[in-house]
Amino acid sequence: MALTTAALAAGLVLLPTAPADASASVRLYVSPVGNDQAQGTVNHPFRTIERAQRAVRALTLTKRVAVQVVVRGGTYHLPRTLTFGPQDSGTAAAPVSYTAAPGEKVVLSGGRVLKPRWRTHSGDVKVADIGTGLAFDELFLDGERQVLARYPNYDPSQAILGGTAADAISPARVATWKNPTTALVRALHQHMWGGNSFRVTGVNEDGTAKLDWVGDNNRGSGMHGSYLMVENVFEELDAPGEWFYDKDAGKLYLYAPEGADLSTSRIETAEREELIRVQGESPERPVRHLTFSGFTFTQTHRTLFTRPYEKLQLGDWAIARTGAAYLKNTEHVDIRNSRFDQVGGNAVFLDGYNRHDVVSDNEFSHSGASDVAVIGNPDAVRDPSTWDDFRRTLTDTTPGPKSENYPRDIRISDNWMHDNGQFEKQTSGVQISMSRRITVSGNTIHDGPRACVDVNDGTWGGHVIENNDIFNCVKETSDHGPFNAWGRDRFWPLDADDATKKSYAKLDAMETTVIRHNRIWHSSQWDIDLDDGSSNYLIEDNLLLNGGVKLREGFYRTVRNNIFVNGGGHFHVWYADNGDVVEKNVFVTDDPYDLISVDLAKSKPLIDRNLFWNNGKPVADINESWRAAGLDVNSLVADPLFTGTSPFSDLGKLDYTVQDDSPALQLGFQNISMTGFGRQGAPTPPPLQWRVVPPDPYKALPEPLLGARATQIYSDEIKSAVALGDYDGLYLKSVPDTSHAYAQGLRTNDVIRQINGQEVTDRNSFWTAYNRLPGGSTFTLGVWRNQAAVEVTLAKPSGVEVINNTSGVAYSEGWGFSPNRGAGDLVDDVQYTTTDGASASLTFHGTGITVLGEKYSDQGDVEVFLDGVSQGLVDTTSAERQVQQAIFTVEGLPRGEHTVQIVKRSGVYATLDGFTLHT
Repeated sequence: MALTTAALAAGLVLLPTAPADASASVRLYVSPVGNDQAQGTVNHPFRTIERAQRAVRALTLTKRVAVQVVVRGGTYHLPRTLTFGPQDSGTAAAPVSYTAAPGEKVVLSGGRVLKPRWRTHSGDVKVADIGTGLAFDELFLDGERQVLARYPNYDPSQAILGGTAADAISPARVATWKNPTTALVRALHQHMWGGNSFRVTGVNEDGTAKLDWVGDNNRGSGMHGSYLMVENVFEELDAPGEWFYDKDAGKLYLYAPEGADLSTSRIETAEREELIRVQGESPERPVRHLTFSGFTFTQTHRTLFTRPYEKLQLGDWAIARTGAAYLKNTEHVDIRNSRFDQVGGNAVFLDGYNRHDVVSDNEFSHSGASDVAVIGNPDAVRDPSTWDDFRRTLTDTTPGPKSENYPRDIRISDNWMHDNGQFEKQTSGVQISMSRRITVSGNTIHDGPRACVDVNDGTWGGHVIENNDIFNCVKETSDHGPFNAWGRDRFWPLDADDATKKSYAKLDAMETTVIRHNRIWHSSQWDIDLDDGSSNYLIEDNLLLNGGVKLREGFYRTVRNNIFVNGGGHFHVWYADNGDVVEKNVFVTDDPYDLISVDLAKSKPLIDRNLFWNNGKPVADINESWRAAGLDVNSLVADPLFTGTSPFSDLGKLDYTVQDDSPALQLGFQNISMTGFGRQGAPTPPPLQWRVVPPDPYKALPEPLLGARATQIYSDEIKSAVALGDYDGLYLKSVPDTSHAYAQGLRTNDVIRQINGQEVTDRNSFWTAYNRLPGGSTFTLGVWRNQAAVEVTLAKPSGVEVINNTSGVAYSEGWGFSPNRGAGDLVDDVQYTTTDGASASLTFHGTGITVLGEKYSDQGDVEVFLDGVSQGLVDTTSAERQVQQAIFTVEGLPRGEHTVQIVKRSGVYATLDGFTLHT
């Protein structure tokens, strides 16, 4: 084959490695000791990759020459991003590749080497003049990332932000900074849903810092009160490994790490945000058939404080559209066999139209943000909603994407991804949004602040998550799973009934997303978190350790043939006739199901042919009433007969193959292969952590409220179900449609957060205010409903109201709480004391009150006080036990506020079970 004139002029040699009727190939060489005036041969290599790129373009003008650029070992500090366009494309028959020479370490660095001449500034802090105006916010010493001067000092034993302090930006601390405008604040979101970060722009008159939010969260700019730190402040330079650059003075300050010799150490900055950018002109004119292989990508500038953030649909994510390797408008572009080491932001970012790209056999270590982000463009989404603008009705019911600006048919496989999210906290090993048919296969993903794999929305499904090993995720945030998904698509925000929403559920989640044959370990409730409307999922053949599966809202979820060890099914806020199936699973747990705001008769799930085992002990839920509802009718409680050791004695057990005579097989369960999880040679999950943490019976106590049942937020499951980041408020566990509460506008799953403007933090803060309201008066409740704050105005009924013994009662020392006592309108509990002189008092607004207690032979006398005046002793003894008995009644009081007090005087016990108020 003849070479082009340009190729001949470049002095390149064609290597005849293919038959005469096929495309030939050319190999070019680059070396740190090469010369860009050379011919690019093995003996006369180029000096820069850019020079080789120009030679490749000359060679591929005919589109018939396959070209391999071989880059020899060494570090290439890139003065600018390497940019590749359509003219750099290969073809299927003649691809173009850039690869590290076999066995040689080739580093692409986004920084520069400094040659500082150190002198002592003060104590252990050294200083050097390096020039003004440099743009870097990461410093590396002998290849290791150092710590930007911060408070509190970095502590690797502290999981959250490497250490936090509530006073990080207190006025007292800010007052010690000569120039507060250098300061950068990194914090968790107020509900721990990722992070929020801020620049300090000055100081207010009251001494507080003026903060400019960078926008790195889709759920608002709220800052956690305790989990925050501040960095890039000269006065905080006080620990080994910390550094500070005075940009205006051109001075670099460094507190050398212990044992470091600065006279011989290699000092490097991080200045480039992107190392390679592969960008076609459009989906119609993409970059094609281009591969990068064998490189180490490192030392890129953090994007946290320099790039704008974009909110992604209705997920929790906001993202900077950039990465150390950035791809847009590409086809068949591969990144293989490489290492992404300590990059400042995202490692690989696939933006908009990308098709048939592969990210495979790489290691991602300590990325500042996510390892691989696959993100479509909002212009591909029909009728998109945002948290600032919910679409309550649809104008476009056409299924699928609106434009071609989205990734599809991407493969992310056989990578080792660990320790992402060093700076940003809304990050993951693999992040997917507005994409279709993304395969995530055979990866080991562990140690990150949030999910290890996240699907931000249901647009447009068809993903396959398989053969992965996932563990130690969600280390710095909350209310999340190692695999996390949201499905807040077109149907979810609609003002519509469940049947209408179901008819629209697959407009966006068009193809089933499959989660199969993964090993997932989590330290909390759910390994797989299908949150807020996630629809059209098949979850099968997974080994789920230390957690379970959450299904919240959404339609068409099938959970089949999985092994749950120390975890179960968490079913939250289900729609009617949701099409969910839970079958042929093995549950090794004491409590396989957790239901919150679910009416199974309306939801009509298929739940059957499951096997349950609790080491011979009882299994919750699997009882006559459960089966009478048509659930688990054919399921069994029996030993699954795992081969080898028992998980109850061997916490490190990873082989859960069942024996041939296992009753699970009789139910239709099929053995799951216990090999093929994750990347070969990567770490494996930690041991099980059997949790025995029953809910606090006091906080879990359901109290009557206007015909509803109210509790505190007593578990992470409830906190997640109501989508709150704290445990404050009174949770309405059930609000029957026949109740006064329902007629006044309250609903099941509401959380009362305020009453007449007063904060409700627990049950007492609510009842203390409520009991003082006159009957017939109106009052306003601040309610958290469907992830938004609403206001409900109610009228307190006049007449008789029964409240519980926990409803705003002030107890002295010496009282205890006993559940499972009593019956009738009040829940089955009492407060009791054995201490003479112990008292309980209640303040209420009304005209009378009846005190309810217990009578029995071990009871004695109690003294009752009304508005501070003794009403005498009351005998509470009885030969037979009598619960919820009137032990004191008074009527005809002047309408107004009164206080009743009960004091134990004799006997073994005094008990209190509730009150009947005349309001």
